[in-house]
Amino acid sequence: MKQRLSRGELVFWSVLAALALINVIVFVLLLPTMPDQLPSHWGISGAVDGWSDKEVTIVLAAMPLVFVALLFIVPRIDPKRRNFASFSGIYRSFTVAVCLLLMAVTWMGPLTAWGYLSPDSGIVSTLLFGFFGLLFIGLGNYMPRIRPNFTFGIRTPWTLASEEVWRSTHRASGPVFVVAGIATLIAALVATSMPTVTFAVMLISVLGATAFAGVYSYLQWRKLAA
Repeated sequence: MKQRLSRGELVFWSVLAALALINVIVFVLLLPTMPDQLPSHWGISGAVDGWSDKEVTIVLAAMPLVFVALLFIVPRIDPKRRNFASFSGIYRSFTVAVCLLLMAVTWMGPLTAWGYLSPDSGIVSTLLFGFFGLLFIGLGNYMPRIRPNFTFGIRTPWTLASEEVWRSTHRASGPVFVVAGIATLIAALVATSMPTVTFAVMLISVLGATAFAGVYSYLQWRKLAA
């Protein structure tokens, strides 16, 4: 059955799409003021290690708009789309957070080329690792409220096969994701001086939380199937 947008949903998605579109328009309008080559990649240390033609970076400017369109469409084609209503606030918050990050990434190249950001500064790594730490903390806190769906949350063969496994896995994994986020956030504070350590902490934390969720969901499924 076709779902109608509520007034609140219509306003939310319209405003976010407008911001993402403005991001592209402003970028294109300012393109003539940018040098021919713009930074397009930053290493673990936060220093620029890759450059691209400025026209190519328009793709980065368009990414927030593509992302918003994708996350708008997904809940409407998900087989369990009715469940999205129960955690719409979490879903919207996630959409806004990632969209704003992508917008910020859009301007990292021009700001560096214009001299507002140092190409050798580690501030980029600090901000990015800090963002992912906060994102994991936020997701972990609200994870138990995410109801079964095929798009958002811990989607293993076992959580998708059983609503009970889905609920128990999300309840158990929430605190684990919070711990992973806190570890990443703390590690971000030393990203400028020890970038490799920061990256290793984030990688271990994320992979560890993901592995825990996968193993836990399997064990819960086995318990129910016994």
